[in-house]
Amino acid sequence: MTVHEDLSPNLTATVVTTGLLAFMTMGLRVYTRVTRRNWGIEDWIMSIGCLPVLTLTIVTTIGSYNGIGAKDSTFARPGNEKYIESAYFWFFMYEVFYCTSIIFVKLSIAFMLNRIAGNKKIFIYINYGIMALCASTNLAAALYIIFQCNPVDAAWKADLMGKGYCQPPVYLQDVYYFCSSVNIFTDWATALMPIPLLWHVQMNRNTKISVAAVLGLGIFTSISGLVRMNYTVNLTSDKDYLYGLANLLIWGYAEPALGMIVGNIATLRPLFRTMLNLGSDESAQALSKGMPGGSGIPKHSHPYKSFDGDYELNTVVGKDVNVTPTRIHGGENGRGSISSDNESQKRILDTGKKGKRMSRNREMDVSQQVEIRGE
Repeated sequence: MTVHEDLSPNLTATVVTTGLLAFMTMGLRVYTRVTRRNWGIEDWIMSIGCLPVLTLTIVTTIGSYNGIGAKDSTFARPGNEKYIESAYFWFFMYEVFYCTSIIFVKLSIAFMLNRIAGNKKIFIYINYGIMALCASTNLAAALYIIFQCNPVDAAWKADLMGKGYCQPPVYLQDVYYFCSSVNIFTDWATALMPIPLLWHVQMNRNTKISVAAVLGLGIFTSISGLVRMNYTVNLTSDKDYLYGLANLLIWGYAEPALGMIVGNIATLRPLFRTMLNLGSDESAQALSKGMPGGSGIPKHSHPYKSFDGDYELNTVVGKDVNVTPTRIHGGENGRGSISSDNESQKRILDTGKKGKRMSRNREMDVSQQVEIRGE
């Protein structure tokens, strides 16, 4: 038996859907990086970050089936009182893994920006400062959440409050506000940093815009943080406390999950280019041959059609020589032939009922005269 009512189904649906997208993009990221042998430190960090994100997904989903999102009236029903303690426990676990998840996700994106920065030390130093601010803030928040009650399990066991104590809820609310503010700032900083980084990189304009736009998706991650701050007031509510936590958890989970999606999508450009046959070797060869998709059927004229007349390379060794002339003809039909000097070829093409027309090959003649001298 579970308590999965009121806002609990909304919490479950949001977490499962967003989590699936996050891990699907992670799988594509691993495939893209490994197949192209471009694995970097940011990939290791994001891979490690999958563990707390996965744990966050699991504990939030379990919490939604154990009372998080349910109203006080739901717990007032016979047999549902026992789920209150369970709901508080899973909320405690959510808070801890939220902080640890977001650290790894943001560090991965920051190291990706360092790769783009190259030798621009000023950007790298700024990025290290952003990393330190983000990691220290969320780590401090996690430690406060763990040790806000003494003993620790008094955070979810009400019967222990007589033997211990917990900090006032308003302190936790202040920690949430400060932590959210720092995370929003770092989201905007990492989203806007690619613009000056890519300004002088040797890329065409469309490529710059696409890369900056993908990395700039981090701005949308900050939106979830802004919405989450709006629901932080529920931490001090005396009525329907667990019901009010549902929206807080929905938008809180969206921060690391969307950050993971954005960080992964930023690495998938080579995969998209291959899938869409943009810039691939086969596509380039097909275009250079004037054939759609390498079909082998010429669609355009010979690439040397602009050449007219004879182009000769003479090697003259001396006087009184025996000369063997060789001439190679390259016509528009794409086939070479060997013939004598001043030869022109005419071809009469039978076009059936439309009559006849005459075609004259344009040829590129390469002649080399080789002297053979007797002793």
